[in-house]
Amino acid sequence: MTTKTGYLILLLFSLFGCDVIETSDIPDYPVTIEPMSLLALDDLNREYHQLNNGKLCSTLNEYGFTGFSRILFPNDVNPCSGRVPEKVELDDPDPLINLAKQSVVFNSRFTNVDELSALDIKELVPLYGCTICEGPETNSVPLEWKIIFDNQRYQSIEVADTEIIVFVDAKGVNRIWGNWYSEIYAPGLLDVGYLEAKERIIGEELNLLTVTQQDSLLAITHEMVGQPDNFEIIPLKNNNEALELRKAWVVPISFKSQHYERINAYVDAVDGSILMYRAVNFE
Repeated sequence: MTTKTGYLILLLFSLFGCDVIETSDIPDYPVTIEPMSLLALDDLNREYHQLNNGKLCSTLNEYGFTGFSRILFPNDVNPCSGRVPEKVELDDPDPLINLAKQSVVFNSRFTNVDELSALDIKELVPLYGCTICEGPETNSVPLEWKIIFDNQRYQSIEVADTEIIVFVDAKGVNRIWGNWYSEIYAPGLLDVGYLEAKERIIGEELNLLTVTQQDSLLAITHEMVGQPDNFEIIPLKNNNEALELRKAWVVPISFKSQHYERINAYVDAVDGSILMYRAVNFE
């Protein structure tokens, strides 16, 4: 091969390589999930219940996931509110945990979780009732367990508000609330660095009523704002009720009260908008 031919091949390779990069299917930011029509959602919810042999009382949310929503509550009443657990004592939650995991993965079309190993336990909550409900030997024992799985992580970034809660009694799983997301795009190249994220917060007046239920304003000063050193993916509804998945700097704000140790501000790492504030409980 001559030197001239080699350069020509290299040039063609470079040109085609550029074309591939320019036309690659990079998702728009933020990834947006549109709500379903009520008719389509109702049909999908029927499929969901048929798949689970009618054993679940929980419903799908407006996006077709197992996340909590009131949209399919008949007469605005939670269909699980009147459910009575089986009167069988359940002292050991361990076998129920695996049952809950299997149910979440079995329903991966609606939960977006397809591996048992991806689910980490956050909390186990026994729900008490009686197996002997009358007379002097009336008892109070665990009849049901509320199993809470931790938030989803995407490329090591936590996805907020993605806990999955499963209720299990002696008959098996009866409720699944919460979901993960199958499509997330968190750009690696940021338009907003951590210093700019801090500056976006300074000077803001925060209405604490929306964050800590205190009827007062908090003027955010430079001294109150800490160093943002991590991101979260924030699912946020826009004005059209579509869900946007946004990559945000987590900016700590010094604030202490009886119940809270600080407030976090969430600043979009791409467009710099302040997405929300959230109070952090004492652990």
